[in-house]
Amino acid sequence: MGLKTDELLDKLIAMQGPLGLARMAHEHESVMTTAAVAGLVVRPTTTSLLTVHNGENYGGKSLVIDRLFCFQLVSAGALSFYTMWYCLHLRPINVAEGPNEITSKWGTGDGRGPSMGPVRAEVDATVIDDGWFPCGGSGPVEATGVLPGGGTEWECRGRLVVPPDHAISLHVSASSVNEDFTVGASWWRTQL
Repeated sequence: MGLKTDELLDKLIAMQGPLGLARMAHEHESVMTTAAVAGLVVRPTTTSLLTVHNGENYGGKSLVIDRLFCFQLVSAGALSFYTMWYCLHLRPINVAEGPNEITSKWGTGDGRGPSMGPVRAEVDATVIDDGWFPCGGSGPVEATGVLPGGGTEWECRGRLVVPPDHAISLHVSASSVNEDFTVGASWWRTQL
């Protein structure tokens, strides 16, 4: 690992005490989809439910992924299971600029209004299949079809890094296309 990466990891470890991470809240950012989208009944390939693009120029800040998460909003009313998937795009890809507020919600660790700068989110993006990997635990879907509520997350805590001009995509596979989900990611934007 490079010196900057070691410094960030040392900082994160040092902040594990009471309220430690709260001191770094101003550096923590998140995005999630707002509309429920059907899970796939196969492994994802070239369509993502959410793609987060780090639009920093080469040499700029990286997105050090803290956690990935999904939430089941609509159920088919039968016992079902789902798994979240991620794809880290190792080649630069473009994500359209524009008003993302209609399809995604942005947040920060300290409640301030987000200033995402060059970070862009796209819902239902067409992406390159650079290799999708399941993450987090599998979750059960509410069997009666009345209530939402299944959720899963993967606290990757920096094990994934999105370099400048690269992206990460998320999707969910489920045992039925009648299961609808939102997904999201949280990260530290930092110089590595």
